[in-house]
Amino acid sequence: MKRTRECGARLFTGSYIFLMLISLMTAMSYSMISTLITNYAVELGGTLAMAGTIAGIFSVAALFSRPVGGAVCDMMNKKRICMAATVMFTLSFPGYALSGSMGVLLFFRMLQGFAFGISGTANMALVAEVVPKERLGEGLGYFGLGQVVSQVIGPIAGVAMKEQLGFEKLFYFVTGISAGAILLLILFHYDVPERNGARTETADTVRRLPAGLTFGKLIAVECLLYALTAGMFSMANGVTSSFLVLLGEQRGISNIALFFTMNAVCLFFIRILMGRIADRTSVLGIVGISLMVSLVSMVLLARAFALKTVLLAALLKAVGQGGGQISLQSACIKAVDESRVGVASSTYYIGADIGNALGPVIGGWISGLWGYEVMFHAVAVLMGAVLAVFFCYEKRRGKNGKGRFHPG
Repeated sequence: MKRTRECGARLFTGSYIFLMLISLMTAMSYSMISTLITNYAVELGGTLAMAGTIAGIFSVAALFSRPVGGAVCDMMNKKRICMAATVMFTLSFPGYALSGSMGVLLFFRMLQGFAFGISGTANMALVAEVVPKERLGEGLGYFGLGQVVSQVIGPIAGVAMKEQLGFEKLFYFVTGISAGAILLLILFHYDVPERNGARTETADTVRRLPAGLTFGKLIAVECLLYALTAGMFSMANGVTSSFLVLLGEQRGISNIALFFTMNAVCLFFIRILMGRIADRTSVLGIVGISLMVSLVSMVLLARAFALKTVLLAALLKAVGQGGGQISLQSACIKAVDESRVGVASSTYYIGADIGNALGPVIGGWISGLWGYEVMFHAVAVLMGAVLAVFFCYEKRRGKNGKGRFHPG
């Protein structure tokens, strides 16, 4: 891999394509079993409460591993960190197959969540190095397409394979897919970046770990508002995926699951378009519009009694999520210097993890007390509040002379 400054503005280099494929394989292997893990836990003899714990512990483990993963990526060889985490992630699948009790399954689920958090952070940090800075938004937009594709194809393929071959063969099959990511990482040529005219690390040496990991070394404080704003989009995802089908059953809206198909297809194309726009537009402009559009989509779902309203909400949600997440992800990376890209990446993902975790919890509490209409309206109000805070923050940054992020 050659440094981006030597590659000019070229985006689709061999290194970038390798990283896209690695991300796709990892995401696909995860998506194929994500919707089935609760069924598997029940089949092993677990209660519904334990099955829910097994499913949720993955995100908890990923949340706690991200800060450490980001700091380690900035101090050590990113390729090696990504490979070690991907190996750990891959070995967890046969661990599922060999689990004979809830305790063993819980262990491998936690191990995989921990590895997933680190591998995703390391992969994104590597992408930030190989993509030209002036095309970072575009690069991140294309890079995320693999995750969108895996979310559409993975669950369907996983269920079909489980019904035909059973859980054990499914786990070994996804092990093979994830092992393909390891092979690509082995073939991936990584030249350690030079900063200030000298290498900060080599393939054989790493910087000495500091005596203590302070908050600033684990979390990019300058990225916190961007990360928490991104978490708002994730919260909307969590609420929608958890309660939309139930809303459809309550209101008699048939085929309401088409929302997810429409949303995924639109999101695929939105990410292609919005990447370039994000590189040429202020983060305030894109995120402001994205939050407003997402807010409207939540209001439409709150008041939806027909499928056409639900599908319109799916389209608007894809527009908001696609533009907002790409712009915020790019802003996090641009907010720090090159030596802290790993921490910036992990901070962004922490916001998404918090949103995914809190969405179903808060949504379940509100819907249980006041119903689904109030729940979706509450998410819309939260988005409006975040928009106001974000607007004030960006305006204040401008007045203080910190300005906007510009490419290059």
